[in-house]
Amino acid sequence: MHTKLKLLLLLLSIIFHSQIFAQLPDFTGTWKLNFEKSKLDTTDNLNGLTSQLFVIKQEDDNFSLKIYHIYGDKKRKIGFKMQADGKTRTVKLIFKGKLEQKENSLQATMWRKNYLNTVNYKFGSNQNELVADEVFTGRPKDHHSIWVFDREQLK
Repeated sequence: MHTKLKLLLLLLSIIFHSQIFAQLPDFTGTWKLNFEKSKLDTTDNLNGLTSQLFVIKQEDDNFSLKIYHIYGDKKRKIGFKMQADGKTRTVKLIFKGKLEQKENSLQATMWRKNYLNTVNYKFGSNQNELVADEVFTGRPKDHHSIWVFDREQLK
């Protein structure tokens, strides 16, 4: 009986190991777009984009992203907050969305009528490189872009 209990506990620890010890990758930081490493779909209305910054704050499964689109001297900011629990919620009053933990990444999905945007966030070659693999379906045109960002280092 004692051996069976040990075997059962071992089996349960193997099955639930990833759920018990899984941690979200922490993307907290300021990230600057690296145009050379990115593969941007030219149909993604990038006319005049000179830079882009992501400012991510992450605490447990709370995820906040501010995106700064920079066109020369002009800066346009958009942002959203989501929880990485896979539950569908209202985002920015007009979208439905969910943030899911995937293996070594977070996947954000937002949708409404004629609009579906899915972005998979993961580290690139190291933890100072962030890859945002985006697939958009909707108007004006479907596109797939891979945005690569470098972490800005504190000075």
